[in-house]
Amino acid sequence: MMQRRIIQLLMLVFIGANFLLVYLDDEGKVERTAYINHWSESFETDMAERLYKPGVLTSTGEEQVYFDQSLGSFQEFLVEEGDTVNAGDPLYSYLVHDYFETEASLINQTDQINGEISAIETAISQIEMYQLPMSITDIPNTFTLTDEQLELEFPQTSIDAEWMREQYLTEKQKELSQKRVQLETLERQLTELQLSGDTITVESPYTGTVSNIKDTLDNPVITIQNAELHVIGELTENERTKVQEGQAAEIDVLEMSVNMEGAVQEVSKLPNSIKIKGESIYPFQIALDEDTEIEGLLPGFHVDVAITMEESIGATALFEEAVFNDAVWKMTHEGKLIRQNISTGIYMDSMVEIVEGAEPGDWVAVDPPSLFHDGANFITPLQWKEITKDSFSVSDNTWAESFVTGILSR
Repeated sequence: MMQRRIIQLLMLVFIGANFLLVYLDDEGKVERTAYINHWSESFETDMAERLYKPGVLTSTGEEQVYFDQSLGSFQEFLVEEGDTVNAGDPLYSYLVHDYFETEASLINQTDQINGEISAIETAISQIEMYQLPMSITDIPNTFTLTDEQLELEFPQTSIDAEWMREQYLTEKQKELSQKRVQLETLERQLTELQLSGDTITVESPYTGTVSNIKDTLDNPVITIQNAELHVIGELTENERTKVQEGQAAEIDVLEMSVNMEGAVQEVSKLPNSIKIKGESIYPFQIALDEDTEIEGLLPGFHVDVAITMEESIGATALFEEAVFNDAVWKMTHEGKLIRQNISTGIYMDSMVEIVEGAEPGDWVAVDPPSLFHDGANFITPLQWKEITKDSFSVSDNTWAESFVTGILSR
C-alpha cells in the first residue's frame, strides 16, 4: 500500500513538474503541439462601410409662372391644383390689349430664339468634330468657339478631356431641347393670335405638379412642383462629421419593391435649430441618378438610405472569429502556428478587412485559442470527406510520412 502511494505521488510530481516546465518555458525549449479544431481561410471580397438612415422623397424644387397684366386681360385658368403638367401644356389664357404690338413682340422673340438655337447647334457641331489628341501633353489644350466667343480649357489627360467634352455636349443638348420647346410655344401663340385676333394661351415651361393657383392673380399666379425627386433626411452631430457630398447611396422605397441609386448632393452646414441642450440635427439631400425611373413614385414616400462612407474593392478579409486582438494565428505549410500582427480596415457583416498582415488564401487557426502558441507545431482533425484518391498519389512521397506523424501526434 505504501509503495502504491509513493508511485502515485511520484506520478503527480512528474506531471506537475512538466506543467511547470511548460509554464516557465519563455525561450520555447519545450516542444509544444497545438490541436486545432476549427480554422479558416482569408479571402478576397468587396468591403464597404455604410451608414443607414431613414429618408423621404420630395420634389427637387418649385417653379413659378407669372401673368403680366399690362399685356392684356386675364381670361381663365386651364389647370387645377393637383394636376400634372408637361412642358407645353396650357396653363391659362388672356385677351391682348394691342394685337399688332403683341404680334410684333412674338415675331421678335421667335427670331431671337431661332438665333440662339443656331448658335447652340454650331457649338455642338464644332465640339463634336474637334479631335482630341491621344496625348495632349505639349499641345495647346484650349479650344475656342469663335461664333460664341466661348473658350474651353481641357485637362492635361485625354481621359479627363473626353469626360469634359461629354459633359459639355450633354449640357448643350439639354439647353437646345429647352430652346426648341420655347420656340414651339412662341410659334403656337403666334398662330393662335393670328387666328383668333385677340387670344394668347400661356403654356407651361416646366414638367411637374400644380401645387398652387392664385385666383386673385397675384404673382406668381401658378406654382409648379418639379417632377424630379430627391431624398431628404437628417444626420446627428457625429454622423455629420462623416458624411460628405459625392458619397454613393442606395435607396429602397419602403412601400414598393423599388431600389434606386444616387449620391449625397448636399449636407447642410447649419442644423435645423440650435439648442444648448439636446443634439443638433443636420439636414442632407441625395440626388437620384439621371437614368432613375421615377414613374409611380410620389413626394412623401418614405425610404431607407444606405450611404457608402468608405469602400474597398477586392479587399483581403477574414471573419471576425479568426481575429484576436489585432492578430491572427497563421498556419504555415511547414506545420507551424505563427502569431501574426495585422492592420484592419472596414468591418462589414461579421467580416474584417485585413489591410496588412495577411493575403487571400492564408489559413488561420480559429479554435481553441487557449491552446495556441507562437511557433508551436499544430495538428488538425482528419477530414474523411476531404480524402480522395489523389491524396495517396504515388508522386507525393511525403503523404505516408505526414499521415503517420499525424497519427502519432494524437
